[in-house]
Parts: sequence; structure tokens; C-alpha cells
Amino acid sequence: MLVPVLVVILALWMLGCGYAGYTRRFGLFFAVAALGIGLNTLWMMIGLDARPFSPPALMAHAAAALYALCALATGWLAGRLARSWRNSRVDAE
Repeated sequence: MLVPVLVVILALWMLGCGYAGYTRRFGLFFAVAALGIGLNTLWMMIGLDARPFSPPALMAHAAAALYALCALATGWLAGRLARSWRNSRVDAE
């Protein structure tokens, strides 16, 4: 039951990063990314009894950062496409 909960939390976190990219709010992105990586560190320390600077934990931090950047880029691209789509609308005269 724990794995599905962690997957849902990851998906919600990535949606938050994607929303920040969609709306071009990069300050929000840094806040959401820092919160997610911080909670990931807390989970690894409490739930997995890992040291935060051990090589596997550092790899998990790097993976989380890349997940966040990919979600940001995907949201930014989706927002850019949506704005371009709205701006290209033909007005009836």
C-alpha cells in the first residue's frame, strides 16, 4: 500500500512543478521543488534510515531534481502552446 501512496505523491508534486511551468511562475517552481526534495530527504531519513549524503540518497536527489525540471519544461511547453493557440484565433468580422 505504501508504493501507490508514494506514486500519487510524486504525481501531485510533478503536477505542481508542471503548473508552475504552465503559468511561468518560476519562484513557485523553486518553492515546490525545494519542498518536494526536502520531503524526499525526510522520507529517506525516517522511512528508509538512510544518510542524506550517501551515494544512493544523492542519486535520489538528482533524480528528483530532474523529475522536477522535466515537469517544469513540460508545463512551460504546454503553456506556450496553449497561449499560441489562443492568440492564433481568427476573429469573425
